[in-house]
Amino acid sequence: MTFIWTVILVASLIIEAITTDLVSIWFGVGAIVGLLGVFFDVGQTLQVILFAAVSITCIVASRPLAKKYMKTNTIRTNADRVIGEHCLVTETITADIKGEVKVLGNLWGATSLNNETIEIGQYAEVVAIEGSHVVVKKI
Repeated sequence: MTFIWTVILVASLIIEAITTDLVSIWFGVGAIVGLLGVFFDVGQTLQVILFAAVSITCIVASRPLAKKYMKTNTIRTNADRVIGEHCLVTETITADIKGEVKVLGNLWGATSLNNETIEIGQYAEVVAIEGSHVVVKKI
């Protein structure tokens, strides 16, 4: 069993080193507990139960926390700062025609939230960015 726990430990460490997310480190911790079971001359069945219990406990305890701090698929840009800002409508926005707004000194193509018409000269608030244009609502 020492060989099996060592293989699981080394494999989980290699997989963890290759990936950017936490995917296998918990099995490494479980394998260490399995190795401790071999050291203390615990039966094979109990070693497997300890391995499974420790691995599952580690996953349940740490995975949500790890996912919170390791968000890897969110790409932030400076454009996000326009969300929530007020803007001046420079071209009328209708349900069928994309207009234009000036926000933070830059012109953006714009559509309106809920397809409402917003006339030139009115003010709006940026609620989202969709591709290369902003979505605004009348204020």
